[in-house]
Amino acid sequence: MKGVEIYCQTGSGRYGNHYNSCSSLKVITMTRCPEGHFFDPAKHPACPWCALPADTGGFEQKTRPVRQDVRHDIPMPPPLPGVGPLPPPPPLPPLPQVLGPSPAATVRVGMGGAKIGKNEPVVGWLVCIEGPDRGKDYRLHSEKNYIGRAPTMDVAIETDTAVSRERHGIVVFDPKKQSFWVLPGDSSGLVYLNTEMVNTPTPFHRDDVLEIGKSKLVLIPFCGDKYTWAEPAGA
Repeated sequence: MKGVEIYCQTGSGRYGNHYNSCSSLKVITMTRCPEGHFFDPAKHPACPWCALPADTGGFEQKTRPVRQDVRHDIPMPPPLPGVGPLPPPPPLPPLPQVLGPSPAATVRVGMGGAKIGKNEPVVGWLVCIEGPDRGKDYRLHSEKNYIGRAPTMDVAIETDTAVSRERHGIVVFDPKKQSFWVLPGDSSGLVYLNTEMVNTPTPFHRDDVLEIGKSKLVLIPFCGDKYTWAEPAGA
């Protein structure tokens, strides 16, 4: 770009159109950059206005955005001595493992409210001998065991669509008399014991067959005459 001669006064004043009382004059050859800025090549190897950030306040804020083909010629400042890249952040600690019963354990997860997820002494099992869950066993605990298709039931027959979702039937273990009973549930589904419909509490014995939906379940008792979880007298 062709230089332009500008006459300026020298002294304590600054360059430009603002003059002071000094009498001497000095000729300065100014260079115009591709962006239209004038600068003194004796003081600046490149246009200082183009090198300023676009968000700079004051007079420089009136300049146009910096062009990439001009900024690439400006050398970058050297890195500070002893300062390197920041190290990567340390890895996050592993999440704490929630301990629970082993996958092979059968625990009560039914309607017992505060007893959900708590191991209770087993009093017997129902074993499916016919139906979608044939071969599966269901753990029984003391007092009421609700039977249904929902996973919240004590005996959850989830794959038998003929079983009501909740409380199709009830199996009760009486801890005082160490005996099992079968009761009809609150749903519209029927319960059969040894092919007989259950309308009232009915005694439930070893090897009796409980029919609910399309499933047949056999009682395998644990507590009774030989085993019990009752506290010894005087304990």
